[in-house]
Amino acid sequence: MLRLRIAAIAAAAVALALPAAANAQTVATPGAATSVKEFAGNLVFSQFDRAANQYFLTVRRAGATTPERLPVAPSGRPFDADIGPDSSGRPELIYQRCSNPPGVPTGCDLFVFSLASATGERPVHNANDPAHNDMNATIWRGRIAWARDYGSASKPNPVVYTKTLSAPRSQPSRRLPGVPQQRRGDVDPRVNGPTTGRTVQDLELWGENLALTVSYGCGGCSGIDQSELRLDDLGDGTARQVAFQVVGLSGQTLVGPSFFNGRLGWYKSCLGDPAGCQQGQGGPFRYALTARTYQRSPASVRADGFADTGTLLYEALGCSNDDTDAQSNANCRIDAVPPPAYAATRAPLR
Repeated sequence: MLRLRIAAIAAAAVALALPAAANAQTVATPGAATSVKEFAGNLVFSQFDRAANQYFLTVRRAGATTPERLPVAPSGRPFDADIGPDSSGRPELIYQRCSNPPGVPTGCDLFVFSLASATGERPVHNANDPAHNDMNATIWRGRIAWARDYGSASKPNPVVYTKTLSAPRSQPSRRLPGVPQQRRGDVDPRVNGPTTGRTVQDLELWGENLALTVSYGCGGCSGIDQSELRLDDLGDGTARQVAFQVVGLSGQTLVGPSFFNGRLGWYKSCLGDPAGCQQGQGGPFRYALTARTYQRSPASVRADGFADTGTLLYEALGCSNDDTDAQSNANCRIDAVPPPAYAATRAPLR
């Protein structure tokens, strides 16, 4: 939570107003920081309407030239939305909507929305728990994964589950490894205890692969927080660390896990003080699932949202988390960018 507060304060003070790269195409102007997800050329993101002071769930359909607001209720905070194939391979969204205005979310439930039919919004009855927040959902061919928070605002305790949308409510959801529960300190290895402040930031399903970006604190550890990109295998139940990052005052964050052609892409971004990502310390990474090899392309630009399709990168750039300041988001946009030159790199592991 401390890391998020630092990032929000610093982002408001040092919001970037970057000119679009010559080879980039701006595909949307979301008005404030947002995640961006892609499937089969369709994009989903949150569009901030300053006059209404609300976020609207928005898509840019494959082949369309302009974004489209979906006919669902707006939210006081950005949607945690994902897009993937339904059980027939057609594009479908899953997202959370909460009952409260901006701030600590409460009453968060999951909904699905098909882009291929006129069924409209449908609540995920077999997964939603009225007593807890259900968040960060992802979808792939009728299977979903999501995080349910059993903690409180000051002490979050998210647990990651998976279930098929067709399963009866009486069938228990399957619990996944999720956020590491225990860590040994890197500053003081004698400290080996439970993690604190556990947070699930993003989930992304692809087949039986679930990518998770998570953060936590631990005794005897450096930095304000620890951030990891993890990979769960839903087939055999194993989990492994793909990337690790100590989080300092720069708000270093691993953004936008996305799968394509047997690879996992993401972006290292500094959402607080951008100095931590200068001199090419940030930028996009790729990981080959089978060979377990890494590539990266050094960059210094802050990205609030990211999706790697293999042939295009979608990047939310020039944005600020402060949606009360129009000037800070005057150049907030989602760009479609050809992939840069990647080079082999060492594994960014702890």
